[in-house]
Amino acid sequence: MGAGSIFLVVVLLCILVGLVLRSSSTAAPQIQFGRKPKGIGLNTSIIFQVRDAKHHVKAVHVQVEQDAKVYNIPLQQTNLAAPKPVWWKVWAKSPESRWMFTTRVGRQPVRDLQQGRASLHIIATNDSWGRFFRGGRADVSLDLPVRFAPPSIEVLTTQHYINQGGCDMVVFKVSSGTVDSGVRVGSYFFPSWPVKESMPQTRLAIFAYPYDLDPSTPARIVARDDADNQSATSFTYRVFPKKFHSDTINLTDDFMNRVVPTIMSQTQDLDDQGSLLKNFLLINGHLRQMEAQQLIEFSKKTAPRLLWTQPFIELPSKVEASFADYRTYTYGGQVVDHQTHLGFDLAGLQHMPIQAANDGVVVYAGFFGIYGNAVILDHGCGLQTLYGHMSSISVKPGESVKHGQVIGRSGETGLAGGDHLHFTVLLDGIPVNPTEWWDPHWIHDRIQAKVVQYQQG
Repeated sequence: MGAGSIFLVVVLLCILVGLVLRSSSTAAPQIQFGRKPKGIGLNTSIIFQVRDAKHHVKAVHVQVEQDAKVYNIPLQQTNLAAPKPVWWKVWAKSPESRWMFTTRVGRQPVRDLQQGRASLHIIATNDSWGRFFRGGRADVSLDLPVRFAPPSIEVLTTQHYINQGGCDMVVFKVSSGTVDSGVRVGSYFFPSWPVKESMPQTRLAIFAYPYDLDPSTPARIVARDDADNQSATSFTYRVFPKKFHSDTINLTDDFMNRVVPTIMSQTQDLDDQGSLLKNFLLINGHLRQMEAQQLIEFSKKTAPRLLWTQPFIELPSKVEASFADYRTYTYGGQVVDHQTHLGFDLAGLQHMPIQAANDGVVVYAGFFGIYGNAVILDHGCGLQTLYGHMSSISVKPGESVKHGQVIGRSGETGLAGGDHLHFTVLLDGIPVNPTEWWDPHWIHDRIQAKVVQYQQG
């Protein structure tokens, strides 16, 4: 047998092996939900991804089955990675096929659907030669409740008085099946929490009117059930507008030379802008915004219950700056920036001990950009406190701390002009006025009395 014949035999054997392997493949696509549905409502959104590492995804179907009737649901699809396979390269591994699908199921797309229960089926097949050339098949089936009535909301507390930039708390009941509820104020959402573990349908929601929000912005209690039905209700409240202070800060080269290089060196996401002033403006603006988003992420680590029972500690010191002070920055006689100071600057002795304002858990301890060395404590139900510009930190993430416990010492790290503590109270990552939380009467009337009343109910 000549060399050409041997080569031909080898090629044919490779093709034959490829055909055998492909025809014997039992690999099926994988189906992954963006958020696994817990029920079917009037118009429930379903988002899922279909991927196959070995074969091309050939077909995807969504069906709802109820009382032996099957309803096909139309799909919208997005090609994330679906290169066309070359049919004759049977020995070659196909590139990954990946699709994103969105659809809606419920009474609106399926008029004959009835309340009760139904099965949701998602079926995906690939182009493998398994199952006698019908392709590998994945079938995800979910037995789900079908519910068309939106969740009910019963408001329990009566009067609510909120200062602009401040907080209050509302208590309400929701119907069974509710999976998400809280207070929506404009684009802000403040989630609710069970008043007591044994009473999951009685909820408390601490909410705020942020300092920069129009006081006429409506607030609503909203709820969503496991079938994605949604409801909203109004409640009685009054917002008191507040005028905040303004201040001017004159930037000097000495100050910027002291603070800018350290922050730039410890923040990898910042690129040198080529001048000291430009780098300061990058830190004061862009980095400040980045850290505001990070504070919202930290808020998601909150405990589902209040961790404290006492008013928050106000550090005995001189107030150098207050909450929501509007700052104008000048350099060389020219206005170069505007920012809002969202906390209190408290100055006392150099390297004075910093006490935890209340019982809580450390969610962050380390260098935090404009705040320098900082500690963030979680006090439960979305409430957190931030301590910035510290010279030293004596706690670590995950550690439980007590009311008044020393967590570090004041300093001048970050964008600090001198030794002091920057103190911020955060609700779901949004800065709010600390003065309310320092007031024992406010704490009792707005929070504690309501909690005790409805825990006993």
